Amino acid sequence: MAESKNASTKGRCPQCGAELSKQGGQEYCPKCLLKAGLGGLAVGPGGTMVLSTQEGGPSRLPQPGQTLGHYSIRGLLGQGGMGAVFDAEDLETGRRVALKVLSEKLDSPAARERFFREGRLAASINHPNSVYVFGTEEIGGTPVIAMELVTGGTLQERVRGQGPLPVSEAVDCTLQIVAGLEAAHLIGILHRDIKPSNCFRSADGTIKIGDFGLSISTAIRTEPALTVTGAFMGTPAFCSPEQLRGDELNVRSDMYALGATLFYLLTGHTPFEGKNVVQLLATVLEQRAPSPRRFRAEVPPGLANVVLRCLEKQPGDRFSNYQELLQVLAPYGSAAPTPATLGLRFLAGVVDTLMLSLVSLASCWLIFGSPVAILNLAVEGSPKWWGWTVTWLAVATLYYAVFEGLWGAALGKALFGLRVVRLNKSAPGISRALLRALVCVVVPGAPCWLVLGANPRAYAAASAVLQNLLGFSAYFILISMFCTARRRNGFAAVQDFLTQTRVISRAGFQFRPIAFLDEAPPADVVATPALGPYHVLETLEKTETTSWLLGYDLRLLRKVWIRTLPSGIAPVSTSLRNLGRVGRLRWLAGRRSPEENWDAFEALTGSALLRLVQTRQPWERVRFWLLDLAKEISAAASDGTLPALRLDRVWITGDGRAKLLDFSAPGLSSASVLQPSPGDLAWNQFLDTVASAALEGQSKGGTRTAGEARVPLPLQVRAFLKSLCSKAEPQSVIEKLGELVQRAATITRLRRAAVAAGCAAVPVMACLIGVFGTSMLQYWNRTNPGLIELNNVLEQRSITLRYWANKSGSPTERQFAIYIASHYRSVVTNGDIWTNFFGLTLIKGEARRFAERSISEHPAPTPAEVADADAALKPIQSKSVDYDLTRPPWRISVVLALSLIVYVCLPALLAALVFRGGLVLLIARVTFVRSDGRLASRLRVFWRALVAWSPLLLGLLLFGLLHSALGRLGASIAGWLVVCSLAAISVMLPERGLPERLSGTWPVPR
Repeated sequence: MAESKNASTKGRCPQCGAELSKQGGQEYCPKCLLKAGLGGLAVGPGGTMVLSTQEGGPSRLPQPGQTLGHYSIRGLLGQGGMGAVFDAEDLETGRRVALKVLSEKLDSPAARERFFREGRLAASINHPNSVYVFGTEEIGGTPVIAMELVTGGTLQERVRGQGPLPVSEAVDCTLQIVAGLEAAHLIGILHRDIKPSNCFRSADGTIKIGDFGLSISTAIRTEPALTVTGAFMGTPAFCSPEQLRGDELNVRSDMYALGATLFYLLTGHTPFEGKNVVQLLATVLEQRAPSPRRFRAEVPPGLANVVLRCLEKQPGDRFSNYQELLQVLAPYGSAAPTPATLGLRFLAGVVDTLMLSLVSLASCWLIFGSPVAILNLAVEGSPKWWGWTVTWLAVATLYYAVFEGLWGAALGKALFGLRVVRLNKSAPGISRALLRALVCVVVPGAPCWLVLGANPRAYAAASAVLQNLLGFSAYFILISMFCTARRRNGFAAVQDFLTQTRVISRAGFQFRPIAFLDEAPPADVVATPALGPYHVLETLEKTETTSWLLGYDLRLLRKVWIRTLPSGIAPVSTSLRNLGRVGRLRWLAGRRSPEENWDAFEALTGSALLRLVQTRQPWERVRFWLLDLAKEISAAASDGTLPALRLDRVWITGDGRAKLLDFSAPGLSSASVLQPSPGDLAWNQFLDTVASAALEGQSKGGTRTAGEARVPLPLQVRAFLKSLCSKAEPQSVIEKLGELVQRAATITRLRRAAVAAGCAAVPVMACLIGVFGTSMLQYWNRTNPGLIELNNVLEQRSITLRYWANKSGSPTERQFAIYIASHYRSVVTNGDIWTNFFGLTLIKGEARRFAERSISEHPAPTPAEVADADAALKPIQSKSVDYDLTRPPWRISVVLALSLIVYVCLPALLAALVFRGGLVLLIARVTFVRSDGRLASRLRVFWRALVAWSPLLLGLLLFGLLHSALGRLGASIAGWLVVCSLAAISVMLPERGLPERLSGTWPVPR
């Protein structure tokens, strides 16, 4: 009978008593195991996920008011299948902790090992967005983990209590989760159970990820579809398909769960829901995730696409790493986007206009044989011209509509890092972008198109003044569309207001420079002497009264700093014991007794600030250190835990964070570093001293303020540092540094290349336009013989009438008329030449009427009249215009060189004097300073510009010298090869190029 009862018990789930499957390897029923994996969630009516009550018999977990070892249980924070988490007070240290206790229902040797493994994994991560683990132990045979107490609840509780988060808040939370997960990934840890209930909110709003390596999943033994080498990992509603299938996992699996978490924060729903567990799992494995916009229409389409990419079934279709994900998520956060400057929008417009013009020119050549042919069709009012015009306008409009509507940027904006967004920061969509494009493409050119379309012949024959007015009307209208642009409205133009869009700078997310130290675990720790629960590895510093030791925690496999003290020293205050901010060192444990007096702190990677500043540190790093210190100073001043502010109490961790210590950094007394002045500093003087010492190097600094640091710095940074000592509140410093850390700290190679390309665009386009214009003149002269010569004669007549009408020997009107009638009758009477677009545009007004009158009034001039006219016009007669580029060989080189010098180089050099660098550099927000950080003089910048333009003139000189030997093509290639090689070498040099090195200047952001 007893045997029968035992057999029955073995065949049932110890959690709920349900009969188990006859398949081997199961300890619990699928329902209880999945409920445990869901963290207390079960599939409720309607397919929604609801909190279920604990099933089974009463638990022997501690109750509020009881004690467990040296922990006083204050209250229950949460309970799941693996056990419970309690709000507890450590009676030995006085610290409030979150105490995780393994449930006896899942207790086994394997479960214990996995439970402690969770503690070790979490303890190896020391990041502000990860829950900190203080220790693990067994109390009366019960495994527990003491963790940082995060009092703001979970994100799941926040959504359940108040509904989905605002879009920007949901993204801000996700960005913090990503930061914690990336820190874990960098040391080789995959979370495997990311979900809103594992994301905790601290009192100051910081989001912390917890439950690394959740051991509940390792206890599951069920169907192959739910196993990972025999163990289910994670929560089905948030698990990636490959995790459910038991495939090999990587960072993209965590990214799937992160996308599901963001989906939940935005909508209050999980991406997949089912009436039962089987249906839920089938949906996760087989169906594509719905868009968050299905549940909440206000979610920006761009953000919805980011979520859906995270939820792709195939890992390879998701983002490749967390930094890539951060770049696309950051624009949807609460940080205000940087409006695009009008200068960058202008340059982007120039690029798009040039590109569309080249496409238009090429299409004319391919379809009609030459650009002139389409103009002749316009004069004739041909349907082909109307068809081509409407098609080109449609193509130009759709170019902007499609690229800006779907991706936020056409070619020009993409090159300059600009992006069109709606007010909710998403891509504008086709309809809004189409309206923007119609306003920008059609409206400016409307007057010209209307006049040209109504009477093309009259437009071609109109005066040059009227044609110029109509031509420039497009630019006048375009400029007037920006009359509404103000800094306070994000430089919004008329088209921006009409479509509720803005153009922003798509600046990349600025990552904190890190230098993780790969520390191997120490060997043979057990053989070293012990102090309390720690084994001593080495002595860091020793004085007459105090010693600093490097210890090792064998249970959590991490290093600690141990400070030994003489007897009689008071214990660390309760306020300092409970400090858990990222900007301060955590106190772990301590003891005061006749035999032992010591305190243990977390051991930091990295180095003391005084060691680092023996060499100059770049602003790219220093700005983050100042921000960390300012935040900690502000928080410490609020709760009364602010320590003495001195340089020897600052530590820079391996991940690039600054921590403020309550004592001098261990190891400095025996190190050969420059010691700081003994006096304590006011908070703003302290930050100024940190900045000065780091930027200049402590061995060179210390006598100047940070604003006087003799190093190249961005102009806004210099202005901020000069005002640092006068700041009244740390919060103002935090706000300004928050802006500065997201701005470019240096001029990168890519930006230098863009500036070089922008400067080269003008001469290159000038050369191309010159060659193209000359080629077109050759073409016109060949297809319209005599027309240009006739125009020269008519111009000589106009000059003669204006200046030499009464001068003896000047040709008379009759002589001009006979000359035209005898030599150019075939031109005037040929309708294909005289009335085409080129003819109407070249000869117009009174000159055209005089030529026509000359032909009609002198139908057959006599030989004597012709000879008299030829003799009268011979002194002023122009020779036939020769547009052959090959005669003589040096001709084109000289013409281009003189044109570039007069129209490009001289204006550029003048602009360098006026704007300290030139218009392109002004638009690109780049200026120049000397090596000591002072603004470069105009004369120095002029010299730099002269050096920068010299390769272009060198290339033209080589073209002229090599033209006869290599031919026009070979000489052109040689000249451009020299120019491009020098430009490439200059760009590839670190920090600054050849012109800057030769002129003693440094490029910095304005």
